[in-house]
Amino acid sequence: MSINVMLFFIYAPSYDDNSGGSIALHRLCHIINKSSDHNAYLVPFGYRKNDFLKKIKAYLKGNIKKPKNYKKNPNWDTPIWNKINIPSTGVVIYPEITENNPLEIKNVVRWLLHQPGFHTGQINYGENELYFKFNSAIKDFKNKNSFLSKNELKVIYYPIDIYNATNTTARDIESCYMVRKGDYKKFIHDENSIQLDGKTHTEISVIFRRAKRFICYDDYTAYSIFAILCGCESIVVPGENVSIDSWYPNESDRFGIAYGITENQLEWARSTQHKVLEHVINEHKKTEERVLLCLQEIEEFFNAAPK
Repeated sequence: MSINVMLFFIYAPSYDDNSGGSIALHRLCHIINKSSDHNAYLVPFGYRKNDFLKKIKAYLKGNIKKPKNYKKNPNWDTPIWNKINIPSTGVVIYPEITENNPLEIKNVVRWLLHQPGFHTGQINYGENELYFKFNSAIKDFKNKNSFLSKNELKVIYYPIDIYNATNTTARDIESCYMVRKGDYKKFIHDENSIQLDGKTHTEISVIFRRAKRFICYDDYTAYSIFAILCGCESIVVPGENVSIDSWYPNESDRFGIAYGITENQLEWARSTQHKVLEHVINEHKKTEERVLLCLQEIEEFFNAAPK
């Protein structure tokens, strides 16, 4: 590891165990603190530099409290930055939905958790930034005088203590479904199918253990994996004109999931379902390795950048 200690400021929303993006950002902060020589802090999503400094100054004077509704995972090492000044030598990590550079830190990393512009319809990034894709599903992205890493920053945390096939009862539910970011797709579930959006992990896991089939309209959500871990058939409804290789270029990312309801895809899902748990466990192990590799690249990239 490097002997040069870096400060990372991770621009993140409040922790939400139903939001893959928030889990990834908070988990990244935890791994940096626990597995590297560097230090990472959360900066609550929505703060800008001037607003952030005003809030911190008021907090230090005793005029306000820490962010009331900002949640963290109590089991992870994810401190919130609460000093007045943000060191100019620090590195900020923004999710791809963040426009411009609200914290005005020189060294900017953009973590592409989804396709740039997917959520907002806009892409307003700066120059001399370093980009990391979350996984193979994210398309290559180029921007003026910035660099897209060949390394993927795939940080996962799957609660396999909740989603598993233990205590499975009779499969008495024909199907369940989830919409999330797929509300633009044509629905294929029947009227008796149970909607899972808005339910807790515990509630969903109970349904997965009883359901024969899970239909997901969101292309990229861990719930497709969670269903498989509970022994439920998992189907993702394809987007219009999106091929299976465009959806997930890496075959291992598709284990156990049928892309559509053709017999070929349903058979593929059945024949690879047994590989999913092992793949998830291996991905957990690889997460720390990926983070350390990307930290090394970040240090080298900004050390080589013009001062």
